[in-house]
Amino acid sequence: MEHLSLAALIRERRSIRKCNSAPVEQELVVELLHKATRLQPSVEAGSWRVVYAGTPEARKRLVDCMLKEMSQSKLGKLIPGKLLDVFKKRFTDIPAHVIVMSTVGPDRLTNDRNYAAACGMMQSFQLLGWEQGLGMLWDTESMIQNEGFFRGIGLREDERFVGILHMGYYDKAPRSRKRTPAEQKWTVLQRQTT
Repeated sequence: MEHLSLAALIRERRSIRKCNSAPVEQELVVELLHKATRLQPSVEAGSWRVVYAGTPEARKRLVDCMLKEMSQSKLGKLIPGKLLDVFKKRFTDIPAHVIVMSTVGPDRLTNDRNYAAACGMMQSFQLLGWEQGLGMLWDTESMIQNEGFFRGIGLREDERFVGILHMGYYDKAPRSRKRTPAEQKWTVLQRQTT
């Protein structure tokens, strides 16, 4: 794959929802994590942790954790069993998943810094993966934000769930969608008049 400029890499990266079946080697995941961590000067040792689910058994266990609580919720009970089976197969077929957790610190500032560092590391990880032809989807869906799921992934008492990166190689990248111009998110702090 040709190397892109950083700006092109950021512009061209897409969330990938459909992966092919090529395995994602654990060694590549570890290498990308090391590189992503070095790109985040604010990432301190012990401020985050990942759980890797790349074997068929680990992927099945993760998906079971994701769907168990959802299928038992009020909304989940309305979802037909066949649709749950489709979700299960879709997520089990994704070659690898990286679950990211940040460490809860002694105060809000430390918590926020650890969480932000983990998010920055995840973004760098996605860009580095894209450069290798590896697509990802960052998942923080509310349906997985529950105690049963947290227990299933081994979230510790001193940790906060940041997200799951579902990853795999893709055959075709989706087209870009229209983006909100930065100017629409821009506010200039004005001098206060008395």
